[in-house]
Amino acid sequence: MAGQEAGDEVVDLVTMGCAWTLDLSALPAAAAAEMRARWGRCAALATDPTTLLLDDEPQVLRVGLAGDGRGATVVASDLERLPYVLSREITRRGLTRLRGRVTLLHAAALADADGRAVVLVAPSGGGKSTATSVLGQRLGYVTDESVVLRGDGRIAPHPKPLSLVIDPAERWHNAEPSPDKSGLGPTPPAPRIAALLTLARDPAVTSSRIEPVGLVDQLLAVLPETSSTWWLDDGLDRLARAVTAGGAPARLVYAEIDTCHELVAEHLAQAAPVEPPTWEHLPPRPQERLPRDDEGSAPEPTPRTAHSPGGMRTDQAPPRVVRAPWSDAIACDGQVLLLAGPRPLRLAGPGAVAWRAAREPVTVADLTTTVVAELGEHPEAERIVGAAVADLIDHGALRRVASPAP
Repeated sequence: MAGQEAGDEVVDLVTMGCAWTLDLSALPAAAAAEMRARWGRCAALATDPTTLLLDDEPQVLRVGLAGDGRGATVVASDLERLPYVLSREITRRGLTRLRGRVTLLHAAALADADGRAVVLVAPSGGGKSTATSVLGQRLGYVTDESVVLRGDGRIAPHPKPLSLVIDPAERWHNAEPSPDKSGLGPTPPAPRIAALLTLARDPAVTSSRIEPVGLVDQLLAVLPETSSTWWLDDGLDRLARAVTAGGAPARLVYAEIDTCHELVAEHLAQAAPVEPPTWEHLPPRPQERLPRDDEGSAPEPTPRTAHSPGGMRTDQAPPRVVRAPWSDAIACDGQVLLLAGPRPLRLAGPGAVAWRAAREPVTVADLTTTVVAELGEHPEAERIVGAAVADLIDHGALRRVASPAP
């Protein structure tokens, strides 16, 4: 293309731990130069031998405009919208390439000079990009959107252009300045998670603070911001290790993020993992594991009258229940957090005890005995446990099995 030097139209990148090749030959020279600048951090990672690389087979993305007849695979209606479309496409493809291999968090991450990273988790619109653009003036930039976390704690950086909202009414129209133009600190090639904070912005807060959160509460806040966690054999256990990487689970409560520089830096400097884990990992046996292509939707509710202790015929063996297939689980503070596909379920009290006791087929009467032994006597124990079992069946955590002939 006129005005474009030979080789400028092709850019090799590494981001999210994956190799990519951008073909910019369908763009005007000025637009191609701007695109190269936006992705300069990722191009630098491609030439650094210490960069964490998980998938070294490059995917080629030909970038262009819709209807220009140049065979682009990543297209937008105009040049102004193209940078955001490209960022979204690389992130989407990266999540697909890495599914089942690493923990994938919809989160931001910043690192100190030693490569110790703090991960910031919030839902879309929850302040991740703003926090990145502000706190990243003093810390290194890892990502503003997707944290790729290995089981050993290393993070594959994703230093894409910042995605900054221009108009909330136009969801697909964001500004995409380069990290360098935004003044963000340097990107470490292989940072390690040192802390994780959920973000809780509250305009009424007068003093920013980092406050502790229960492990199960923190996991339930983080799980919606993960991708394909259930594809990992130990996905929930890995996530529990991530949220306790810096100590007890915690969230950052603030009104304005620019008041949090010292608070976050101090938290990162003092971060130390919880050892030993405060939870018990309850992985399924191979025959109990939910298939990875199962979306984890609950089965149709079953009539609870089937569990009424007064409705059974005396010439039949009492019905039995057993755990339904699941993806991963942990127990903590008398609770069980169960993951079935992408769907989490918190169990407490009789429900938690009953689920743990149903590793093999068991009657409701036997479950009642176990619950009473663990939680104490109650005049309505039989009814309470029966109702808990019915709820567990309705939510797909337990299933009925045939009883042996009497």
